[in-house]
Amino acid sequence: MKNTFTTPADFWKERDFGAKISATFEFIGAHWRPLGKCLVYFVLPFALLMGIGLGFFTNSMFDQMGSAMATKQSGWHSTVGTRSTSPLGAVSFGGMALGFVGGLLAFLVLTGTVFGYLRARLHLPANQPVTPAAVGAELKARMGRMLLVIVLVGAGYMVVGFGAMMLVGVLAGIGNSAAGAVLGVPLVMALIVYLAVVLSLFFPVLWLEDNSVAGTLGRCFQLIKGRWWATFGLLIVVAIIQSALSVVFILPQYGVMFGKMLHVLGLNSDLLGVLAQCIYAVGIIFTYTISLLTVSFQYFNLAEQKEGVGLRLLVHELGQPQAVPTAQSSHYQPDEEGEY
Repeated sequence: MKNTFTTPADFWKERDFGAKISATFEFIGAHWRPLGKCLVYFVLPFALLMGIGLGFFTNSMFDQMGSAMATKQSGWHSTVGTRSTSPLGAVSFGGMALGFVGGLLAFLVLTGTVFGYLRARLHLPANQPVTPAAVGAELKARMGRMLLVIVLVGAGYMVVGFGAMMLVGVLAGIGNSAAGAVLGVPLVMALIVYLAVVLSLFFPVLWLEDNSVAGTLGRCFQLIKGRWWATFGLLIVVAIIQSALSVVFILPQYGVMFGKMLHVLGLNSDLLGVLAQCIYAVGIIFTYTISLLTVSFQYFNLAEQKEGVGLRLLVHELGQPQAVPTAQSSHYQPDEEGEY
C-alpha cells in the first residue's frame, strides 16, 4: 500500500537509500495536484521572468553566431566584428541580468514553496488538503529570513573561496613552486564539497524545525555526523535523475540555436527563442522539486535515526481515541447492521 503522506508519522521514518528515492516520487504522485497548484501560483512567474531574460540574451548570442558563420561562408575574412541584426541584441546583457535575478528569485520562492507545503502538511489535519493560501502564509512568515539566509550563505561561500585562494597561495609560496598549489586545490575543493553536502540539510532544518540561522547550522552538522557519505551519494544520484528528466526541456532551445545559426525560416524567430527559454527555465526550476524533496526525506531519515521522532509520534497516536466513523446512510437505525 502506497504512503499518502498525510500524517507526521508518514514522514519521520528510517529509510534506506532506495526508499528515500521511492518516497520522493510517491509523495509527488500523492500530492502532485495541490503541490503543482502552489508551484504555479508562486514559482511560475519568476521562472518565466528567468526564461524571458535568457531568451533576450541567447537570441542575441545565436544571431551573432549565425552572422559570423554567414560571413565566413561568403569569403569575408575581415577581423571586424559583426553586429547582431536581432532587435533584442541591444538588451542582451540586460537580458542576462534579468535571467540571473529571475532565476535567483525562482529558486528562492521554489525552496520556500516546497518546504512551506511540507510544513503545512505536517501541521494540518490528515483530511484537510494543503491550499495555496496555507503555503502563502508560510512564505509570508519566513521569506524575510530566507532572504537573509541567501545573503549570509552567499557571503559565507565568498569568504571560504577567498580564504581557500589565500591558502593555495600560501602553500605555493612555501613550496616556492606550483606543487603547493597542486596540493592545495584538491584540499580546497574537498572543503567546498564537504560544506555543500552539510548545508544541503539547511533549508529542511530551517523550515521544518523553525530554527534560527545559527541553530540551523549547528543542527546540520549534528544530523549529518556519521552520514556524510550516504548524503553525498544520495545527492549525486538524485542530481543524475533530475538531469535526465530535464533534458526534454533543453531540446527546444537547440532547435532555435540551429535555426538562427543556419538561418532556417521560422526557427530563427526571436519570439520562438524567448518561448524556448521559458520552457527551459520552467522545466529546470520545477524539476528541482525532486532534489528538494529527496533532501527532505534524508532529513526525516536522519532525525528519526538519531532521535526517534516518528516512533514517538506513533506511540502518542496509540493513546488517542479513534475517530468514530460517520454513518453511511440515515435509513439504518443504531441497532441495525447496515450493508456489507
